[in-house]
Amino acid sequence: MKIGILTFACDAGRSGIGQYLVHLLRELPNVALEMEFEIVGHQDEMESLLPPNHPYSLQTVGAHWKSPIRNIIWQNVLLPGLCKSRGYDVLFLPAANRRVPLWLPCPAVGTVHDFSSMHIEGKYDPMRDLYIKRVLPFLVRRLSRIISVSECTKRDIIWFARVPSSRITVILHGVDHDTYYPRDKGESQERICAKYGLRAPYILYVSRIEHPGKNHARLIRAFAQLKRDTDLPHQLVLAGNDWTRAEEVHKAAEATGFGDEICFTGFAANEDLPHLYCGADLFVFPSLYEGFGMPILEAMACGIPIACSNASSLPEVAGDAAMYFDPKDEQTIADTLLRTLTDTSTLARLAKTGAAHAAGFSWQEATQRTLSEIVSIASATPSK
Repeated sequence: MKIGILTFACDAGRSGIGQYLVHLLRELPNVALEMEFEIVGHQDEMESLLPPNHPYSLQTVGAHWKSPIRNIIWQNVLLPGLCKSRGYDVLFLPAANRRVPLWLPCPAVGTVHDFSSMHIEGKYDPMRDLYIKRVLPFLVRRLSRIISVSECTKRDIIWFARVPSSRITVILHGVDHDTYYPRDKGESQERICAKYGLRAPYILYVSRIEHPGKNHARLIRAFAQLKRDTDLPHQLVLAGNDWTRAEEVHKAAEATGFGDEICFTGFAANEDLPHLYCGADLFVFPSLYEGFGMPILEAMACGIPIACSNASSLPEVAGDAAMYFDPKDEQTIADTLLRTLTDTSTLARLAKTGAAHAAGFSWQEATQRTLSEIVSIASATPSK
């Protein structure tokens, strides 16, 4: 059986969707037997997506096809011919909430991570918003099988794309337990504070800097209120690369008058992320909408207490191992942060419960279940 995997719109591994693909590609050789995989994507992104000494064959696409419009043209004009000439039994689309071709000569299985644009006005520019809201639901319906990363996202697929529940399988993300595990807090702080200009103690939020969906501005104002009203010694550390409307987040930080207490690290290297987590007193996740919320599990696996939004998939993912708040209420965010940070018994309980909760998530299991969906669709399709 020959399976093609399209890496377009996976951000060279620098986003949640990108890390999803990275982990699948690391695990696939361990769970797949007598199958051939071929990776289709941009040459300059392959190194960041593929594991060392990988067994995959590659089909590279020129960088001039990277712009969204050209990329969509390539997928609809050239990709069908590639699938036919390469003899794929099935094509896997790990970013099917971003890119789906209109037609293919083989069955296609796609992972839909979220339909956040349907919930957050102004998340993208008008042209991209139009594509996601008017075109993408139609394309998603054409997939042979859909993988959803949460029950929350599955409900959105049913509602917005009008896909029957029977064609959707929920497969939750895993956690890389070899990377994310408890470390000595002092040693982690020593490693990363000087590198990123931080000062302990600190509260951490890991997410690309995107407005308004990731809700940085409200978190910043809630944090500034705590600094004004209490003797809270913490910095607020925002780890992630600038994305859509990031300048508005930076302006919100400057406007508080506590700019020195709010640290933007920029993109944090994968080898530094575990230490950023382990050096924090609290991990906060105020996002307005998430299809899953991978950083929550990573922080839990590191033994770090969690405070997060009570919105979208986050209660589904975090369970009873987090303190929750209304992400649209700055006062509630501030109160939850203060109450959690000043209650040592709550911090200890959340750390213990979170680590136990994260232990139940495995990338090996997620990959095995994903592969089973792909194989089942290929096996159910008449031979060419």
